[in-house]
Amino acid sequence: MTGPGTRLRVLASALATPHDTADAPVLTGFIESEFNPLVHRAAWQCLTGRALDGARTAVVLASLFGDTTTADLASRQLVAGRVHNAILFMQATANAILGHISTQFALTGPLLALSTPDPVEELVATAELLLDDGEIDHVLLVGAELAAGERTIAASAELGVTPPAEDLAVAHLVTRDSGQPETGPPHTEVPATASGEGLRRLLDPAEVNGRAHPARPFPGAHR
Repeated sequence: MTGPGTRLRVLASALATPHDTADAPVLTGFIESEFNPLVHRAAWQCLTGRALDGARTAVVLASLFGDTTTADLASRQLVAGRVHNAILFMQATANAILGHISTQFALTGPLLALSTPDPVEELVATAELLLDDGEIDHVLLVGAELAAGERTIAASAELGVTPPAEDLAVAHLVTRDSGQPETGPPHTEVPATASGEGLRRLLDPAEVNGRAHPARPFPGAHR
């Protein structure tokens, strides 16, 4: 078991946008929105080709606004008096895509979804707490936002944050920093791109790699 404030090592990184060329399999069962396909593509890039113990691997997704495309579409259909689409209800819950990823890669560790304006701080703190417990060896951290629409821009102004400029997902596969050389596929740096202020920081693996914080309770996570 590790001590409080475990330092992290980034083993793999990924950036997913609607225009990237990642050779990820097509995501079925999700419609209309880029949110879940982007989360899936970023996760797929980090997890493919890695020999991980699924029972000792956790996945944590952070997004301030979540799947705003689905939320807006469902609202418009409700106002128009149209029959509600059950797929939209399912995919609006972040755990829907987390469950899909866990099934695809046989991961049976914790799945957590966070809503936070600072994905670096909360994702890192959550990864450290999971690794401190001693029952988890790897944590896949994913931050995702969709380009701001009218409601997102208004909410961003209320919260005092920069609204996201594009559809984007960033992922890092992390483990404890043991000081030993890395094994497995090489770590890939994530290129910089425009986004909301929180995701801009998450784009830099140095913001995640080697960080440690005092022990504190889990942030507002939902199973």
